[in-house]
Amino acid sequence: MTTTARAILAGGLVSLNMFNPVTQAYNGWGDALDADKFEIKPNFEEKTSESRSHLDYGQARASVILPKPTELTIELAAATTEALAMQFQGLVQSLTQASGSLTAVDLTVTALGVFLPLGKRNIAEAGLVVTNTGATVTYVLGEHYEVNWLRGEIRFIDGAAGGPAAASTVKVTATYGAVDGKKILGGRITQVRCQARLDGQNMVDNSPIEIDVHECVLGSNNGFDFLGADFSAITLTGKIVTPPGKTEGYEIRQPGASA
Repeated sequence: MTTTARAILAGGLVSLNMFNPVTQAYNGWGDALDADKFEIKPNFEEKTSESRSHLDYGQARASVILPKPTELTIELAAATTEALAMQFQGLVQSLTQASGSLTAVDLTVTALGVFLPLGKRNIAEAGLVVTNTGATVTYVLGEHYEVNWLRGEIRFIDGAAGGPAAASTVKVTATYGAVDGKKILGGRITQVRCQARLDGQNMVDNSPIEIDVHECVLGSNNGFDFLGADFSAITLTGKIVTPPGKTEGYEIRQPGASA
C-alpha cells in the first residue's frame, strides 16, 4: 500500500565518490558525511515570441521552456580532510614522520625572540636538553627559551639573563614522536569532479529517500572562518553533468515496501 506524506522534512547523510585526475578513475565511495544542505536546483530559459499584430500586439504567439544545467549545492558539516580540501581547492598529501631522537644536534640561533625550526615535529618535553656548544651551560625552559611542541620549534627569549646570544650555536637533545596525518596544499585544484548521493528519509512519515548524482563539477568560492562564533559549514556549489551512457544527470528514488 502506498501513502502520500502531507509534507517533506528530510534528513540524511551525504557520500561522495571523488574523481582522481591522476588515475583518471573514481576513488570509490567514502564514508557517509553529516551535511546541512543537499540542494538540487533545476534551471530553465524561457523564450517567447511576441505578436506584433495590431490585433493582439504584445501577446505571446508562442512560448517555450528550454532546460539549462541543473545546479547542486552541498553544505558539509563533517570536517574531514577531503572535505576541507574541497573547501580550499586543495590537494591532499600525507604528513608522516617516524619517531626518533635528536642527540646534541647543533642549532644556530639566527635571531632571538623568533621561533626556529628543530627539523622534527611532535617534540617530547621529557628529555629535552638545550646547552651551549661546550655543554657547560644548560638553558632552562621558560627562562631562556620556549617550545612549540607540535610544530617542533624553539624560541630563545630576548634579554633573558644567561641565555644564548644571537648568531651563537646551541646543542639540542630531544625525542620526537611519530606523526601520521595529512596536509592540504591549498589552491591547487580549482574544481572537484565527483559523484554524490544522499541516503535519507522523510521525517514526516519515515519513508526513505535516495538521490544519486551521476556526475557533478563543484567548487568553493565562499570564506571559511576557523574562528567563527558558530559552526562553520563547507559549502560546495556547481553544475550536475550528464555523463556518457546516461540520459539524465541524477535520480531521485522513494523505494516503498511491498505488501
